[in-house]
Amino acid sequence: MNSLDIARIPERGLAGRITSLPALILCYRGAPNLSTRISARTGATLVLLALMALAIPYPARAGTRDALPAGALKQSPSLYLRETASSPVRWQPWGNEAFELARRLKRPVLLDIGAAWCHWCHVMDDETYAQPDVAAFINRNFVPIKVDTDERPDIDSFYQSAASAFGAGGWPLVVFATPEGAPFFITSYMPPYARKGRPGYGMLYLLKQVAHDYASDPKLRAMAGRVAAALGAGASRVPPEKSSRTRLLGKIVSGLTVSYDPRHGGFAAADGPRFYNFPAVELALAYGFFGHPEYTRMATKTLDEIAAGGVYDQLGGGFHRYSTDPRWRVPHFEKMLYDQAMALRAYAIAYEATGDSRFAAVARSIAGFVDSTMLDRRTGAFYSSQDADAFPGDDGIYYTWTRVEIERAVGARDAKIADAWFGVADAPALAPNGRIVLRRPMTIEELAQKFHLNAAEAARRVAAIRAKLLAARQHRRVPRIDRMVLTDRNALMADAYLVAGEALPERAMVRIGLGDIDFILHRIRAKDGTFYHVWDGANRSVPGVVADQVYMLRALLDAYQVSAKPLYLNDAKVLARRLFAHFPDPKNGLLMNRTPETTGTVLLDAKPGVEVFFDDPMPAVQATAARSFQALGAVTGDTTYDRQAEEMLEPALTMLTIIDASSHGALGLALENAVRGATVVAISGPSDDPRTSALWHTALATYRPGKVVMLIEAEDMGLARLPDQARAMLRASVEQKRPLAFVCAGTVCANPAATPETLARTIRTFGAAPHPNAAPSSPKTSP
Repeated sequence: MNSLDIARIPERGLAGRITSLPALILCYRGAPNLSTRISARTGATLVLLALMALAIPYPARAGTRDALPAGALKQSPSLYLRETASSPVRWQPWGNEAFELARRLKRPVLLDIGAAWCHWCHVMDDETYAQPDVAAFINRNFVPIKVDTDERPDIDSFYQSAASAFGAGGWPLVVFATPEGAPFFITSYMPPYARKGRPGYGMLYLLKQVAHDYASDPKLRAMAGRVAAALGAGASRVPPEKSSRTRLLGKIVSGLTVSYDPRHGGFAAADGPRFYNFPAVELALAYGFFGHPEYTRMATKTLDEIAAGGVYDQLGGGFHRYSTDPRWRVPHFEKMLYDQAMALRAYAIAYEATGDSRFAAVARSIAGFVDSTMLDRRTGAFYSSQDADAFPGDDGIYYTWTRVEIERAVGARDAKIADAWFGVADAPALAPNGRIVLRRPMTIEELAQKFHLNAAEAARRVAAIRAKLLAARQHRRVPRIDRMVLTDRNALMADAYLVAGEALPERAMVRIGLGDIDFILHRIRAKDGTFYHVWDGANRSVPGVVADQVYMLRALLDAYQVSAKPLYLNDAKVLARRLFAHFPDPKNGLLMNRTPETTGTVLLDAKPGVEVFFDDPMPAVQATAARSFQALGAVTGDTTYDRQAEEMLEPALTMLTIIDASSHGALGLALENAVRGATVVAISGPSDDPRTSALWHTALATYRPGKVVMLIEAEDMGLARLPDQARAMLRASVEQKRPLAFVCAGTVCANPAATPETLARTIRTFGAAPHPNAAPSSPKTSP
């Protein structure tokens, strides 16, 4: 669609008043000048005004709810869908049958996308869809389809892209679509009826207007088809000229300085909600390592601030999904496995980079929460999420407190210390329900000074208080765990356990990470060598998406490095071939999900856009895949992998205009590796020799971005990409059974190291000169 198409959009009814808006905004990527004139807030206002302007009496439509099968979600592998199986709305699962039913009944589709952990999804199910008149109207006039975003991220991704055209998104996502799935109106949470001061803002009112315009405006479906075609084309902003890897990396890194919040930490500073951007934190640590320590300070300040905020569970460990405010004080209380994985990895790497024990303590606390709550000890796999709500109408009561509850739990003697330590006494952070969110506004030293204690006594008192509060909290109703096993999240979590297990070091964490990878290899792999997306305890029920394969590839490569087992490397090479065989778009070099197996829908033609380079919210799949291929090239010496990694980064050089650098952390890391080249640490010697083991684990636990570690024995000589001289020395050390370590940056190697101390120093310093880029402007500093 181009700017000329705008004039052809009908100007009457719902199609003209509402759906012309997404069509206009969908032109943004092809016509960037439009995007500078219409803001997301303006778009949302226009949508609301359009709704208020519609006052068309709705003519009754023939048909009853009996046309819709009842109880269609009862056997779903998704907890979220099973929860709504008995809803008065006759929800159908996504599939051929539902869309064929819509075509046969000549009805529009009402698509509701949500998740088991989503608070407002529960509110809408319990309050809006539960109303008899709302449900009856839906059943008579629509084909309602329910989708779990965790189960079907491929479907959610397409409609979230459509929603972003309204300046909106998130969950619940309510999509009105044609029987082909082409969206013509999208909104989010809606109360059942109009409320005082907001005429027309109610689900029943909206349903009537949508149904009327769908029945009366024959041009609406054609317009919706054009909107879907624009989405499916994967259009993108095109920079005025092709960038180089170095220039694009410079833009991303410089962008971090612009978006960095020096007061509260974090990136993309704003007055609204705040997300963690852990890949951006990793990029700042990496850039700091190579001669720019101010970026290390940005990363560590960010990690300190979020760990001290209410977004971090100060009693039980683990991170809530995001902060509702810019100061990290009040979270949305659900806990996602992917957030724990990215946080665990970031804190472990920060500990490697700085040696600061605070980061190790947070990493251990995250793992403690995951071990106790998200890990299935029977299978070794991880669950997907924990709900925010413990019961209907709840909004974080499990995690929040009153002063009376705190004093009752810890006793009058310790209540003042608890109030000070957890931020209760001074401007407490209040959840929407008015209860207090615990945070940590001071250090142990500051607490000790305030109460005239020594630091050791203050720490002991805090530990006792925390234990008492945690014990009291355990008597409350616990928010439910969604036990669905998702491959992409498990791969991220397993990989984080491997990285953290070597960094801390905690060998038990390495065993848990390897156990999860083994489970996925044996239970969730398809016959074609790829991986399914969902395992529900008995079945592999959803075909794999590209993120499943990409994150598993990285996990397999890390599993090979920490175990030295060729099995994992072989599986990684097989998966790399499958990735190129099953998931590429040959037109633009982007990875894309395989076509959803739903005939007759617009998703059959969906193509990826630049979002494959975004960290949203998990690391960008295209960039993560490129890093894995870089590592494969370094491990095997096969330059084919290097070329494939370059090809995977090439689209970013011609497609991306960096607007939000904080959402391109994974891409920045891949570009950093591409510009600098791999750092290979090869350890020679028998694996059962304690000297070899000491060198090996030192190599794994010493921080260096882009590092690849290999344990080389006689039969593995062909794996190391080393210059001839280093290869000759390595061969001699193997023959002499004399453990040595070789560090090679690019094509140059340092003198071999025989002791862990020498090796750690070499890894940190050899070839680690400041980055060849012109140094970007210095970050803002705290006031």
